[in-house]
Amino acid sequence: MRKGVLLWKNRDMLIDTRKYLAEATMLDGAAIRIRAIRPDDQERLHDHFKSMSEQSVYFRFMGLKRDLYPDDLKRLTELDFISHVGLVATVSENGRERIIGVGRYICGADPHRAEVAFAVRDQFQGHGIGTILLQHLSLIADANGVAEFEADVLGENRAMLEVFAHNGFESHNSLDSGVVRLRSSTRKILKE
Repeated sequence: MRKGVLLWKNRDMLIDTRKYLAEATMLDGAAIRIRAIRPDDQERLHDHFKSMSEQSVYFRFMGLKRDLYPDDLKRLTELDFISHVGLVATVSENGRERIIGVGRYICGADPHRAEVAFAVRDQFQGHGIGTILLQHLSLIADANGVAEFEADVLGENRAMLEVFAHNGFESHNSLDSGVVRLRSSTRKILKE
C-alpha cells in the first residue's frame, strides 16, 4: 500500500488521506465533520487560534504564544499527510465552516512513532472532540505504518491527561518541567 493512502475499513477502496472526510457525533449528539486540513484553512485556523483562551493556548503550546503568523499557518496547513497529518473538526454556522478542533501527528526520526497533539475551542471542550480526532488520526497512522503515538502534556492539564488515559495511553515518565510523557500503540487506540 502506498503511504499517504488509507485503506478504508468499510469499503474496498483506497482513499487519499489528503482528502480525508468523515462525519462524527459529539457526546451531546451534535454532528460534526472530520476532514483533512487544507492550505485554504489558514484563515479558519487563525480564527480557531484566536478563539482559544490563554490557558488553552498555554496547554497546547506549553507556553505563551500570542499569534499564528503566516509562516506558522503555512507550516500547519500544507502537510505531506505521511509524516505530518492534520485533521480538523468543523461545524457549519450561517453557511460558513468553522474549525472547532484540530488534531495532528508528526513523525520524527523514527517513521513508526509520532507525536500527537490537539487544540479544541474552549466552548467545545468536554464534548469528545479530542477522542474523535484521536481515533481518526489513529486510522491514518496505522495505514501509514505509524505504530505508536507519543504525547507530552503539562501535568496541570488534567482534562487532556484524562482523554489520553481513556484512550489507552500510559505515562512513561515525567519531565522536570512538569510535563508528562505518554505513549500508546495506534492499534490499541483503535480497539478502545
